Amino acid sequence: MAADAASYAPPDMKRVLARRRDRYMAGVSDAYAAEEGRRTAAEHRAAAARGARAIAQSIRDHHSFDQAFYELGGVVHELAAALPPDAAVDPRRLAASASSFGGFTPAPFAEPETLASAPLRGATASEAYDSAVTLATRLFAWIWSRAGGDASIAKQLPESKGPYVVREQQ
Repeated sequence: MAADAASYAPPDMKRVLARRRDRYMAGVSDAYAAEEGRRTAAEHRAAAARGARAIAQSIRDHHSFDQAFYELGGVVHELAAALPPDAAVDPRRLAASASSFGGFTPAPFAEPETLASAPLRGATASEAYDSAVTLATRLFAWIWSRAGGDASIAKQLPESKGPYVVREQQ
């Protein structure tokens, strides 16, 4: 999911992220390992929004990209935890299925709390996965824009013309 979420991230951000892939993935893994399963979906979404704000500020303050992208992995985990599928799913089967990004909203740089709380479909495992990818990607663009980067990709991939293929079914 973390790799899929990065697919439609702003190009400059994606290049920086690619060089810090290990830190990014460690952030996802560590957040998953620390998960206690006690928070509600709304609490996970709020944590993702807080994380987005903190990451953007960290980048603006010229702190380490290694730490910023480690924290970004935690944001991806928060959104995945906020949108669990309704039924148990075999992760191998889900990894082999198609994935899509829903596109950017007409207000792609709205506050992260607004972006993270957007109602998206999640009735099936595939819908929940795609929704988490979509929310994470939207927060990536917000972070990069707020940090002073070029996030013009948000205008090029509107929700009205989506969904956009991230990965075809294997």
